[in-house]
Amino acid sequence: MNIHKQLVLIDGSSFLYRAYHASKNGFTNSKGQPTGVCLIITKMLQNILKKFSNSDFIMIFDAKGKSFRNEIYSQYKANRPPMPDDLRSQIEYVHKIVKGLGFPLVSIEGVEADDVIGTYASKATENNIKTIICTGDKDLAQLVDKNITLYDSMNDVYYDETGVVEKFGVKPSLIIDFLALKGDSSDNIPGMAGCGDKTAVSLLNEIGPISEIEKNLDKIPTLSFRGAKTFKDKFVNALDSIHLSYTLATIKKDVDVPFELDDVPELATDYDALIDIFTELEFKKILIELKSQRDNGSSADKVEEKAESSDTKSEETMVSLSDSNSNLIDYREYGASFVLVDTLEKLLALVSKINSAQFVAFDTETTSLNTRDCKIVGMSLCMHEGEAFYIPINHCYINVGAQLDPEIIKELLIPALNRKDLKIIGHNIKFDLEVMHYQSMDLNLGNIYADTMILAHLLDSSAAVNMDDLAKAVLSYKTISYEEVVGDKKKVLISQCPIEKVLDYAAEDAIVTFRLYKELSQKLFLSKKDTELFFDMEMPLLKVLYKMELNGVYVDKNELEKQNVVLKEELVKIQSQIYASCDCEFNISSPKQLSEVLFTKMQIPYPKKVKAGAKLSTSEDILEAIAPNYDVANLILRYRELSKLISTYTEKLQTIIDETTKRIYSSFNQAGTVTGRLSSSDPNLQNIPARTPEGKSIRKAFVAPSGYTLVAADYSQIELRIIAHMSEDPTLIKAFNEGYDIHKATAAEVLQIPLESVTSEQRSHAKATNFGLMYGMSSFGLAKQTHMSQSEAKVYMERYFARYPKLNSFMEEIKQFAKANEFVKAVDGRKICTPNVNSSNALMSKAALRAAINAPMQGSAADIIKIAMIRVNEWIDSLPENTVRMTVQVHDELLFEVKNEFLDTAISQIEKIMSEAYKLKVPLIVGVGASSNWADAH
Repeated sequence: MNIHKQLVLIDGSSFLYRAYHASKNGFTNSKGQPTGVCLIITKMLQNILKKFSNSDFIMIFDAKGKSFRNEIYSQYKANRPPMPDDLRSQIEYVHKIVKGLGFPLVSIEGVEADDVIGTYASKATENNIKTIICTGDKDLAQLVDKNITLYDSMNDVYYDETGVVEKFGVKPSLIIDFLALKGDSSDNIPGMAGCGDKTAVSLLNEIGPISEIEKNLDKIPTLSFRGAKTFKDKFVNALDSIHLSYTLATIKKDVDVPFELDDVPELATDYDALIDIFTELEFKKILIELKSQRDNGSSADKVEEKAESSDTKSEETMVSLSDSNSNLIDYREYGASFVLVDTLEKLLALVSKINSAQFVAFDTETTSLNTRDCKIVGMSLCMHEGEAFYIPINHCYINVGAQLDPEIIKELLIPALNRKDLKIIGHNIKFDLEVMHYQSMDLNLGNIYADTMILAHLLDSSAAVNMDDLAKAVLSYKTISYEEVVGDKKKVLISQCPIEKVLDYAAEDAIVTFRLYKELSQKLFLSKKDTELFFDMEMPLLKVLYKMELNGVYVDKNELEKQNVVLKEELVKIQSQIYASCDCEFNISSPKQLSEVLFTKMQIPYPKKVKAGAKLSTSEDILEAIAPNYDVANLILRYRELSKLISTYTEKLQTIIDETTKRIYSSFNQAGTVTGRLSSSDPNLQNIPARTPEGKSIRKAFVAPSGYTLVAADYSQIELRIIAHMSEDPTLIKAFNEGYDIHKATAAEVLQIPLESVTSEQRSHAKATNFGLMYGMSSFGLAKQTHMSQSEAKVYMERYFARYPKLNSFMEEIKQFAKANEFVKAVDGRKICTPNVNSSNALMSKAALRAAINAPMQGSAADIIKIAMIRVNEWIDSLPENTVRMTVQVHDELLFEVKNEFLDTAISQIEKIMSEAYKLKVPLIVGVGASSNWADAH
């Protein structure tokens, strides 16, 4: 499985019964075979394929026979009638349709479909893969977390963590307890007599899970639900039933599945099989559509949606780059000429064409994505959309054809590309610039005119901006995939692929880039503001980031090693303590061995009921469950935490330090976030922990080279200052202009007390509110953050907005603008896409509106620091080389290496430029620190 893909898990058993109840009575073919379920499931699956395109799919059905739950409780699902005959007769057809559409089908004896779904969803979460579970089953709500969302396809409703709370009254982690208390009549889970939804919700939200209720029985009579005063004894008497119900309701996450996520089969429609099935079922309309798709070479699982024309887009409209619904063409139908440049004569002819061109699209092919270490394999160029060229340079295989000497290419081609009046276009051209730099074939930065990846992102910040997706969406064109060139397993380097094969792929990249610029620039020039943002901000910033990436950041490997030693020493101590507690030595990292030691050798009671002989998990939730009574669990959790810190940071960072320069080289991406914030990768320097002691120690390893000092400069509370500016709230503006501690000032305003009387707790509540309001936080969220009661938080929010009325109206204006336009604006006019604000799905719409409230502030902060980076870079360029180097950007912070003798001047100038980057109604305050390492400078 591509780890960047979304995983969609389909509850086939749920679909079967929902389709059955939705199908019309008597829906049969001419032979009397019932077909309604088959028809409805076919439509459901086709819609899911369209809705979740470019995802990996697994469809799961219940297996025949009973599950392990029947062995635990013989009455489990005993109240269910047998499967109706008219449904049973369609099962085989449904399975054939599922397989024909290309879905992997999984059905495992002894467990239920929910358990298989739980296992795959858990594996996906462990790998940080977003997962959609298509189901109508409420039991699966227990799986929902930040990566897992339920989707009810019948009603087109999503349930994220907030949605589960809104539907059931409790958060996902309490769903099992909820079912255990109230029972589940559909599965014949007994629960507790006399405990309904409201009672269960009150118990769980006011006291906690069942395990906490058992420890706090005396709290029950104090609760507000009906019958609370006499409920304690009823609860105690029902504990056996409650514990049994808890076991029955708990979804397994450790089922032995037939394939892992890395091996999820790719979708591949079997047209012939489907045509045979639909012919037998007499689905005439579907047959016509299917045969048309087969004959046109398009897949039923890749139906595109037509891109909205932007010819009439006004200044107040967000350009949409959604997928095109027209039939895709490829390079064979397009009819462009792809020219192989493998002789001196052809190179001279190409140079002549470049010298008479105004624009050239440029791209490189390399052996890897590491610009410092890769070899350039070839380069492609395009001057008009009917012709593109490929220059092979480093193809290496037996009987490889003619290739030009890189020195000849450098001598003839580079001067042509560096002609002052030439405009170079690329797609993610910063990568190509770095490749050329490390190949000693530098392109003139002044010639870099446009990047189509960044241009597409500016026009529609929610659209996919990789070349393949943009080609489909903007050009209705299907590109040659990288896998078609090197093979599905990607084990062959592109340099080992035949030149003739790479010619089409590489030349196509150049011609598609050229065509994308032509189409996207027409949309860009419709808006003066977008044009200014692109040419005055984003393209100059690209060149700043290029220089930053070449600079890299200096890292002390010895310091990392010291930290690594300290962490490993603690790890060894923890390991020894675990061995002593367990009275044996074993592989702590082995779940199997750990399980045997804890639950077999030590006889620690397993916190959940399981089938005899089943594997006993040692997952984090299991260890946390036993930790209060068995300290060895706390030791194991700390062991795992230390192991992760070592593998992710103190060891990993050492491996990517360049041996020659002693630096780490990260990439900064301009098209990685909807709001316009920069992101960082390989490694993600923006994600290094900053608040934990271990995280601060990691930043200590980022040091100044000899003769330099590190300077860290960051904007103070910039998003709060921006909301004060944009909302024009006079009280907030006054607090900032008079230099108050903004959180103390807020507490004083809300509580109507003197500023000097504000306590640390009151300030903390105000701080949570100040920052939370920008994310559309509710009183429920404030209560959770501050440990207020929900009623207290509600009153606090009401008082807050009473004191800052313009904030409330401003937030409402953002919502209304977002609904009307499907975008919001940053302070400088950047449009930030909010595509789901008008979704018919209430949960998606609410989530989109919450994001919309924060987007103007986050987008504005991002643009302000971009302006600052461009201006600081202009100042750096005016200095003698290497006097000051900008090395890292982390949202509102910049890191510099400054020559020691220039330190005072640099600090003053950096603070001045950053504070004057944008004029707000409140001051932009910049905190500047200097030290020999990042941690102390921050």
